[in-house]
Amino acid sequence: MNRHAFDLSDREFRQIRDLFFSLSGVLLADSKKSLVAGRLAKILRELNLDTYQEYVDYVRLEESGREKQRLVDALTTNETYFFREEAHFELLRKELIPELKSRNSPINVWSAACSTGAEPYSIAMELAAQLGYSGWQVTGSDISEKTVNQAAAGIYPLEMVERIPENYRKKFCLKGVRSQEGKFIVKPELRSRCRFFTWNLMVRPKGFGSFDIIFLRNMLIYFNASEKDIIIRNIVSALRPGGYLIVGHSEALSFAQSYLNKIRPTVYQPQENLSRAV
Repeated sequence: MNRHAFDLSDREFRQIRDLFFSLSGVLLADSKKSLVAGRLAKILRELNLDTYQEYVDYVRLEESGREKQRLVDALTTNETYFFREEAHFELLRKELIPELKSRNSPINVWSAACSTGAEPYSIAMELAAQLGYSGWQVTGSDISEKTVNQAAAGIYPLEMVERIPENYRKKFCLKGVRSQEGKFIVKPELRSRCRFFTWNLMVRPKGFGSFDIIFLRNMLIYFNASEKDIIIRNIVSALRPGGYLIVGHSEALSFAQSYLNKIRPTVYQPQENLSRAV
């Protein structure tokens, strides 16, 4: 290795951006160039490569898929915290869980961009608070294998616990000791009701579902109009009739009005002609 600093040319950035787009469906803005350079520099050093062009060629030629997954993991943004957008959890607590509970059938919820797991565990806490540890399941998926593994472990920095209501902290969380000092752990009983796996939202769900509620929040901003429509159609295909799709407060699905009904801001249900529409 003859240097430890790397210059990312515009041409190399475009190649990385196109490669990342082909793997994830997310198109990086030009303003992300310095972020890309910083996050990939460590990988170049590890692989003993001198340029980003060498790295692009390496990823393209590597056959196992591990390096492609690492590229996705490195460039995926994972901002997350517990009980984000509290109004959605109030809706879940006061209306949706009681409604679904009255049907006397298992409740299945999908957190379709779960990041490191704060959202699915927040959902799980609401379900467990009313139903105990049976009669429901939360599924979390994300395109990043690294973050999915973190979610499955259920271990978080202690400062993240502050956003969890105090009664839920006492009931569902454990303070880390020894090697886990400075962290907290989601209790095994709650983790056992949650499953996690990697999934690309540009691919239609197959082999899992259907769901009573799907959370897809604060993700659509990374996609263009046609990609948003593909993603929402994919997601809605995994909803049960009468199920609920919940998106972020900054997101609007006006493009999906032919197959979704908005029942309140950020909350949608599939129309009766769903099978024909999607």
